[in-house]
Amino acid sequence: MKVIIDKDIKYFEDIIIALEGMDKINFIYLHQDEINNKTIEDAEVLFVRSATKVDESLLKNTQIKIVGSATAGHDHIDSKFLIKKNIEWFHAPGCNALSVINYVLSSIAYLKKAKLFNKNDNVGIVGCGNIGLGLKKALDKLSISNFSYDPYLDLDFLSDLNQIKNTSLISLHVPYTKTGKFPTHNMINSKFIRDIENKILINTSRGGIVSEKEIIKNNKLRYISDVWENEPVPTKDIIHYSLISTPHIAGHSYNGKINGTIFLIKELQRYIKLSSEIQKNNIDTINNNFLNTKTAKTNKLDDYLETYNIKDESDNFKLTYEGSSDNEFSKTFKKRRKNHPFRRDIY
Repeated sequence: MKVIIDKDIKYFEDIIIALEGMDKINFIYLHQDEINNKTIEDAEVLFVRSATKVDESLLKNTQIKIVGSATAGHDHIDSKFLIKKNIEWFHAPGCNALSVINYVLSSIAYLKKAKLFNKNDNVGIVGCGNIGLGLKKALDKLSISNFSYDPYLDLDFLSDLNQIKNTSLISLHVPYTKTGKFPTHNMINSKFIRDIENKILINTSRGGIVSEKEIIKNNKLRYISDVWENEPVPTKDIIHYSLISTPHIAGHSYNGKINGTIFLIKELQRYIKLSSEIQKNNIDTINNNFLNTKTAKTNKLDDYLETYNIKDESDNFKLTYEGSSDNEFSKTFKKRRKNHPFRRDIY
């Protein structure tokens, strides 16, 4: 059996060679830009990251039977096409939730240090999935007042959107959708932006959720973002305008990356029908050799900035990106994303 893996799925090869029952599989590691219809045509399994668009143009007339993505999101996967063709697919929801939470808390710690957020301020959370709920728990632990909104859930602690708009800082944790009862495409539009003027908005969801041109036009909102319209070539204007700008790396801690990889490997074990004993042995190997460092605990907001200095990350990215010529934007963005400094999560 032939398995194609994006070469930048971290630690995949290191883990695979340590496991039982994988010796008869032909693992082929390709760079993201090498993954195309021709290179995968005779493979049975395809493992990707969010940079690869998985749709008919990629999969047409191939032997692919299963697609896995080492990511929490899945808007890069044309699920309707895969279902139509009876191709099994999965992603790794929640794999990098703690990493994104660390990113948001490092941002808040920086804002506190810069005297833009204080103990009397509060946080509005939009979206209560793995990340949103985890962020609420972390803020509760840090005694930071917070309110949550999610139109799809019926939970006792939820607030309405007007209450969220009245908070000092809003953090977005929603999927990117264009259809459904509550589409999120351009959810943060000109009206929404006017309603939260002079406040703080953090976006770690997707670029298309926020209208960047309206943020710049309004010029009264403090914007922190890790995701952008037109990635990997966001405009210099929005990168420069934003208080904190990073190249889609909020979920790129060691923990976030390895959790996504392990999810793929567990699904591969299931797919090739390894015995329950071998699967258990392999999981023990992973736990003992790759997850043997416990997440450090904290109850101090400042620890998040000390562990991961998001301001330094932003300054370096802005300097590199704004110094790039127009035809180097994409390369610069991808390079900064790929070379994101090693960091572990705390909680």
